[in-house]
Amino acid sequence: MSEPQASHRQPAWRRWALAGLAALVLVSALGVVLAPVRAQDSVVSWPRDGQPPTSTVVPLVPYRPLSLDATVPCATLAALDGRGGGAALRTMPADVDTPPRPGLTVAIEAGIVTVTASGRDLLVEPLPPGRCAYHVAAGADEVRVVRDGARPVVAPGLPVPQVAELATDAEGLPAAAGLAVSMHTDARYGSSPTTLKTALLALHGAALLALLVLAWRNWRGTGAAAVWPRPAVPDAVVVAVSALWVLLSPVNFDDSWYLLMARGFTESGAVGNAIYMFNATENPFVASQYALAMWGSLGESVSAGWGLAWMRLLPLIYGLLVWVMLRVLLATVVSDGASHGSQQHSRAAAAALLVAHLLWWLPYGMTLRPEPLIVVFAAAALLLAELARRSRSVGMLAAATAVAALAVSVSPSGLVALAPLVLALPWLGRWLRAAGWPQRAGAVLTLAAAGTALIPVGFADATLGDVLEATAVHQWYYQTFAWYEEAIHYETLLSLPDSSQWARRAPVVLTLAALALVALGIRPGREGGPARRQMLRSAVVSAVALALLSLTPTKWVNHFGAVEAAPTVLLAIALLQAPLRRVGLVTTAVGTALLVWAVSVSYAGPNFWRPYSDRGQPFGDHMISKATPERVAELAPHIGSLYLHDPAIWVAVALAFAAWVLWRRRRGAATGFTPDRGLLLVASVSIVVLTLTVFVWAPIRQYPGWTVAMSTIESGLGRSCGLAHHVRVLADTEDQPGRPVGTAVRRQGFAAAAALAAPVAPPTPGSQVWHDATPGGPATGELVTPWYPLPDSGDATHLVVPLLGGQVHRQRVSLQYSTGTGPAAPVTGSAPVDILQEVPSGDWQEAPVALDALGRDRPAQVRLVVEDRVTAAGGWIAAAEPRLARWEPVTSLTRGRPVYADQVSAALWPCVRQVTVEHGIAQAPAVALLADENFRRQFLDIAFRISQGGTQVPADRTSASVRVRTKLVPPGPPALPWGRVERIVYDHPVGLVDLQVQQVHRWGWDRLPTLSGEGYNGYRRGTNPWNTAG
Repeated sequence: MSEPQASHRQPAWRRWALAGLAALVLVSALGVVLAPVRAQDSVVSWPRDGQPPTSTVVPLVPYRPLSLDATVPCATLAALDGRGGGAALRTMPADVDTPPRPGLTVAIEAGIVTVTASGRDLLVEPLPPGRCAYHVAAGADEVRVVRDGARPVVAPGLPVPQVAELATDAEGLPAAAGLAVSMHTDARYGSSPTTLKTALLALHGAALLALLVLAWRNWRGTGAAAVWPRPAVPDAVVVAVSALWVLLSPVNFDDSWYLLMARGFTESGAVGNAIYMFNATENPFVASQYALAMWGSLGESVSAGWGLAWMRLLPLIYGLLVWVMLRVLLATVVSDGASHGSQQHSRAAAAALLVAHLLWWLPYGMTLRPEPLIVVFAAAALLLAELARRSRSVGMLAAATAVAALAVSVSPSGLVALAPLVLALPWLGRWLRAAGWPQRAGAVLTLAAAGTALIPVGFADATLGDVLEATAVHQWYYQTFAWYEEAIHYETLLSLPDSSQWARRAPVVLTLAALALVALGIRPGREGGPARRQMLRSAVVSAVALALLSLTPTKWVNHFGAVEAAPTVLLAIALLQAPLRRVGLVTTAVGTALLVWAVSVSYAGPNFWRPYSDRGQPFGDHMISKATPERVAELAPHIGSLYLHDPAIWVAVALAFAAWVLWRRRRGAATGFTPDRGLLLVASVSIVVLTLTVFVWAPIRQYPGWTVAMSTIESGLGRSCGLAHHVRVLADTEDQPGRPVGTAVRRQGFAAAAALAAPVAPPTPGSQVWHDATPGGPATGELVTPWYPLPDSGDATHLVVPLLGGQVHRQRVSLQYSTGTGPAAPVTGSAPVDILQEVPSGDWQEAPVALDALGRDRPAQVRLVVEDRVTAAGGWIAAAEPRLARWEPVTSLTRGRPVYADQVSAALWPCVRQVTVEHGIAQAPAVALLADENFRRQFLDIAFRISQGGTQVPADRTSASVRVRTKLVPPGPPALPWGRVERIVYDHPVGLVDLQVQQVHRWGWDRLPTLSGEGYNGYRRGTNPWNTAG
């Protein structure tokens, strides 16, 4: 009973039943979006209950709490004034000025109290006598300052001050009693469904499922069913190659980023950005992260953890599902018609699909990004839409609509899954015109209701207000583009060094060429057989999918992977049946020339596979310090001086096929080959084979050095912690130098700065720091530290000297040693320290000196000699006491401690205790594991950039990093620098506050104060782009 007329034989109530059920689905979907959630209301109180005020680091993310209330007793200010002044309360380090004075400061100097909030002096007055207190109340609408018995000062519209610390110069003073802060952090995305929302979710899910089942039964349609092909050799090849690709596939830029989102979800219950944009929610595009989180949690239960090899099993499953669905689709199509029945189980069809599938899947399919899951839904929509077309089944079309809607819950790129539905419009229009009004209403409402399948995924624990705010944040802090700027997508494909590799260009460019060939080969009135008709349909769906991709707000090459399904079928049929059959000589020449261009452009891409997968790669010198277009072009595939992007090679291939076809025809032998089909076949097979070859060969060339493939293989052998098994650090030994003997000699700048505090926290708690950073500006000077006795024995191999400054590499720093003892011991010799050039001025570096470089016999004592010779601005230098160290596994630093592994390398650090954002507070890392590979720091350090709302900004503002020396083991051939390890030392202890997490109900339409706009963190949209990773 699939024809519209059949409905007239049904009772009237049944004709309207589907329409009513569909309306229920739509209403419940709207209810889910607008229903309230149970949102976190996290309250931080300082000091801890029963404890005196102690300065502490509290890195809020987002940076501004929703509200803040502070009380500063006048007695505290008076006590500070008696000591020369100071800040009774400070929520941001004094040197932070981006945006200007973003925090809250209540300070006194010379009897004058100043209250500053969010860049504005709200109150400046003499400290009154007697007992009193200043109260600061900051909320969404205003900041108010009130002193007991005085008129309040109100600043309407002033945002709540930023908070990275709660610090006081009155720490330890009895008069600090009564100093207190209470604030509600901004944990807006930490929510869960209320009972009402849960009920609506259950109602929507049950009603949608019932609707799809009833629609399938009532509008089943007529016609041939799907054909399930018999297993064949190409199926085994796909399984084998896909499994091998789990081990060998290149690392995607965003693998670690999406892994961090998933790990954050398991900790906090919210899918946030994890790196920047204040950890704004990714809703409604969260399906992929949910799947990753569940898979990672399963990995933990089976001791596989979050290792890259284990996590790659998920896209492996996706890829195999896509292969099965496309096999069924192609087998169903080529089985049509008696004259084509022999092709049902054709090895040629399966082999062609194998080549086309691997052409797309190898460069785009093995990633933790959302695209592989989108392709699953898109392939399902493609298969269901084709079956619906063949049977004229509205029920099957509703199922196709539902899976296409699920694709949109994965990413904006999921819009491409809607493309197959376009082919339903002609027959659906005829069906609706022939149906009665109950059938029309039921069908239209059913299809609309099926489109709400994304609602339970995208809005299960989020509200409309959350999604609207997150969208505004993304548009403000991320570089986005309009649909009509889609040309940028293709410019990126052909120009961005780390995204324009030949293997990633090829499927896209060859698909575009195939679309052009199909258009050239169209002849009115000549539909051709089933395969050719499917070629035309696949071309239409591919073109629509590429057009829909223009609606995505970003233009990264990764997005092309989402369109894989339809182009795979298109290319497979083009390999089976020449697009340019029975056309004129001129058309054949034009089409073949287009294909020559496409292959040449594909092979013009570099064989450059950062991050981490470029080690051991062939074709040119890969030790690139800066990825300029000229240097990257040298890495295109070539044999000697013959580059594969030379059009002459592919013209020769086309001419060879043309000659062979002509020869066959003159001998009276039929052939299905044409120059365009032959060229497409050779190009596609060569790209697939070369892709596999270079990634098999690269780890062999790099051996015994570390590669990603080495880590993925090791994970199957029980060593599943990735880089942690191969990174060594110079870590402190148990025995350290003794107490200093004698006194330091300071001259010039060092003498002038003797009474000044160190520019940043010392690299080791309690360590002595000397520096010449004077307020007057550049100054030269000389420092000779006291002697530091060394233990008679021990396992240390190096001395490390902590150094700090903007131009340390230009200074003269040496380590003197003596075999004698005491302050007057003669100098036996000296050795230079190994200084890194690229360390930022605010970070310490531990410059090593090998102990065996200090003479044949172990010296008795050592001291540091520093000569500051730099007069330029920022030329000061600081040094700390030397430490004894030896090479240890990096786990000696990371074990049991909070660790920040960045968005490029986190997938290679699955065993570390990764920091997250929870309750509106970012966990403060003790160690940072950061990528390098000669990427620009503006790309790698997004989490530390205030202009992008980086999640590590508050912790970074209240700390200093200590660059630790590292090496990879075992050593191998030269490769790009892998990364760096940093210890984090904080200005104050971390987290000395009380945290109380409460719950509040928030309706779906409610929106909290926006995080976007220049007023929040001083960032002006478009003034600080970061997406240039080359």
